[in-house]
Amino acid sequence: MGSSSKQVTGYRYFANFLLFIGNPIEKVLGINFDKRGWHTGKRVPMGTNGELCYLHLPNLYGENEGGVSGVLNIKYGSKRQTVDSAYTKYMNSISLPASAYPYQSYISFSGSELASQFNDMTDEELQDLADEYEDGIVPGKGFYLGNSGYMKEMLLWVKRTRVRNDGQEQWYATTAERPWVCEIGDYGDGSKCEYVDGYISSPLWKLNGDPYSPFWIAQPSELDDVRHPKSGVLTLEFSIRSSEEIVLNLDVGLSTKGTVSINSNVDDISSVSPYVGEYWSNKYSLSLFIKPSFDIQNVLVSFNYNLELTEEIPSGDLHFMFSQPDPKSGFFCNSDSIDINPIHKIREILTDDTAMNKPESDVNDVNFMKAADRIWDEGLGISWSITEKSCLEAINELCGHIEAGVRVNRQTGLYEMVLFRDDWFEESEIHTLSVNKIKSISLEVANADEAINQLNVRYYNRNAIKYSSFSIAENASIRNLNGRVNAEDADFPYFMNQRNAAIVAQWKLKQMSSPVWRGSFTTAEYNARKWNRYDLLKLAWPRKWQGTITVRIMKINLGTGTDVSIDFVEIVPYSSNLSSDIVIDTPIDIAPQPPQACPYEPFEMPYYLAVMALGQRQVDEELSYENNFGLAAVVAEKPQSNSLYAVMMTHSGIEGEEWLRAATIDYEPAADLDQMISKTSMSFTVKDSAAIAGLPIGTLIKCGSDWIGTPGEWMVFEGVDAYTGVVSVKRGALDSLPQDWGVGTKLYFCGNDVAYDSTEYVAGEEVLVSALTTTPSGMLENKGSIAIEMNARAFRPYPPANVKFNGNYFPETHVISNDILLTWAHRNRVQQTGGEILGWFDSSVTMEAGVTYSLELSTVENGVIYSASDIDSDNHTIQTSVLLQNKAHKLKLWSVREGFESYQIFEHNFFVESVSLVLTATTSKDKVIGSTVPVANISVNVDESLKANMKFDGSSISGKAEAGATITIEVEE
Repeated sequence: MGSSSKQVTGYRYFANFLLFIGNPIEKVLGINFDKRGWHTGKRVPMGTNGELCYLHLPNLYGENEGGVSGVLNIKYGSKRQTVDSAYTKYMNSISLPASAYPYQSYISFSGSELASQFNDMTDEELQDLADEYEDGIVPGKGFYLGNSGYMKEMLLWVKRTRVRNDGQEQWYATTAERPWVCEIGDYGDGSKCEYVDGYISSPLWKLNGDPYSPFWIAQPSELDDVRHPKSGVLTLEFSIRSSEEIVLNLDVGLSTKGTVSINSNVDDISSVSPYVGEYWSNKYSLSLFIKPSFDIQNVLVSFNYNLELTEEIPSGDLHFMFSQPDPKSGFFCNSDSIDINPIHKIREILTDDTAMNKPESDVNDVNFMKAADRIWDEGLGISWSITEKSCLEAINELCGHIEAGVRVNRQTGLYEMVLFRDDWFEESEIHTLSVNKIKSISLEVANADEAINQLNVRYYNRNAIKYSSFSIAENASIRNLNGRVNAEDADFPYFMNQRNAAIVAQWKLKQMSSPVWRGSFTTAEYNARKWNRYDLLKLAWPRKWQGTITVRIMKINLGTGTDVSIDFVEIVPYSSNLSSDIVIDTPIDIAPQPPQACPYEPFEMPYYLAVMALGQRQVDEELSYENNFGLAAVVAEKPQSNSLYAVMMTHSGIEGEEWLRAATIDYEPAADLDQMISKTSMSFTVKDSAAIAGLPIGTLIKCGSDWIGTPGEWMVFEGVDAYTGVVSVKRGALDSLPQDWGVGTKLYFCGNDVAYDSTEYVAGEEVLVSALTTTPSGMLENKGSIAIEMNARAFRPYPPANVKFNGNYFPETHVISNDILLTWAHRNRVQQTGGEILGWFDSSVTMEAGVTYSLELSTVENGVIYSASDIDSDNHTIQTSVLLQNKAHKLKLWSVREGFESYQIFEHNFFVESVSLVLTATTSKDKVIGSTVPVANISVNVDESLKANMKFDGSSISGKAEAGATITIEVEE
């Protein structure tokens, strides 16, 4: 006899590996696996080492392919970063030393075991895990890669704007007028990104008593970041470099921005063991904890310190450094931010030792600051990631993005920026040259015949993670050429948004579509040798134009002797208007769409649907054992063509419990109401009748929401008119009642087979339900849910149907002199599990065993004025004596069985009138005669201008008026 064998249904793959990013960075803003969306995970800062990121996305690639999960140790590339613990553990296992890779940013992927718990961990628990990780306690399994056996493509969104490539603080990083002038971006609401990620450090080379400069910080309680708990604790590190023993006295002053005062508690300051490193001879790390007593917007922290020294220490040997967590640390800005100021990038290329390596003294900082301020004001930020490019090519590309040029000043020898703007040069800086100083000149008109009147612009769309394009046309030029279009391409690979590309493209098109003079001339003018490239010159040449034109010097050639040859081009004012149109073609994207949220409605299953799912015998047995039980179900509409189904997720609402995969949801045909419908409407129009035209007669329809406190309605599909698109239905099926519904209400044509959670809930429990769209590319991340309250719906009797008042449906008024005869139809939930489903207006059936009816009549002022219970028939009379004259009444009618009321209660409001008023009137040429009942209360409003004469004796009205007059008699109820 052979032995049984195990069947392998799939594998999950894990790996420990390092992913090198490259040069030093400040932050990893997000990670995108296989273009499934940007994720930040939960972060724990690790000081100069970087940070730990806990990432748990087990279904990112879909149910079959799995996802990713584990610990990411992100190293920023500082010169003093430590060795990664997971990497060390691996290298020790093969008896090789591990490197910290200073000046190299990288990510270590490891540890998936605790991934499922990350989302539920507190900040303290996350920090404890980070401490264990640093101590070398790394989970055995590696990073979870998915179920396909290979690593998916990964995109990293990294940031380095506030520090330079060598780790130094960025040149001209911030000013009071322009917070963080080195970076450009916004949070989506128009405000600048004034704070981003990481730590702010300020070195001080000061001695005894010199105060540390105050700085403003955002209150941590305002921040949505796991690293800043609600207690508002702020940690600052204070480091000292000294070869001598010192005693430190530190005074901390706290105040608020404005008049609000706070209480604070400054903990004791303690030191740690001395550290000997590459730079520090002795290092003491001191921590200060500031605890505001309540939430405030900003705290101003100022420091004063005194040092008691054992001996005099030279100022160069004493180093103070404060650092604080950046207030926006962990804040994930929207996709239009954050870019670097291109002036800073150009300066870094000039001075970085891995690029042109020019001394910083060779750069005109005043000029570069002016350019940086201007570009910051214009918002022309750029982002790039390059692997290999020549420095000059890179600078020229950056200058092309902002319409600028870099030059070496011939007088000072310093690098300068020139922005091609109308007001860049002062009037006094523009050169002049008399005509008689020009020895020779050659001229041509650029853009005269083949003027470019359209630019096809290409830029990088950060939102779509791909290049996008649009065109911009100069309308006047196109009309002058009889509609002929001369187009040219313009690439802006470092612009991350259309706004920047459109602004600069219009500037370029203005120049390319305008006829301008260009050429060269030779002069012996001595001052011409002092001119610089990109300078402006007012040039006169009466043979071709009157007066002077302003030209830009593009090249200066020093000839033999005193002659100077200058190439120039006439400038086109940037400030003048351009008659242009920007045309953005609707992109045709045939790529698979990521999962989109689907419309869905959760509900507790009525008895009928529970029977359809489990069978009547099983349901009845379950109810006989526990009549409180209920099942949660959901219907959903297909949100996109590449989704075959959705996943039903449920949660008990108890903190610490996990979301559970309850069922697979097959999408239902759906349609939206195109009109308002009342309780009695049996037909209506929908916005897309074609989607439901082929459905079988008798299909159940879920309408409206069964959320907590709001009842929905079940209908039965009776067909759709092929010509008019009018849908016919039965109203108030199963245990529901007809409701009024508005335009846009969604109808789910779900039939008998709906997705449900097999977990049996009891009455009173609240269940959170989510429907997560799945596609071949993944599953939608759970970002919300709908709560439903379980009510033992399957056990409750169906409510009375076909309720009438004296033979009428839902009357608005009732005469006080008449009794109210209520009639209704019986419904039987046990009997109605086969055959045709009944609607609310259908005839009566055999009453379910044990069912009685109760009713209640009330007014707002008097409360309940009449009630009855244990009614075992299909009618009941309310005597006129209990009615209140001229009052609004509410009637409630419901069924009861074994102490359980029907899931929905019939309610109707109506007004009780005094009596029906009968008014008869006849008119003649000069009078009106009418009569009514003696108890009527009648008042007559007479327009005196008609000189009418009216009389009223309690039972009749008589009067006269001019011929042709209109007499109005108003009867007050």
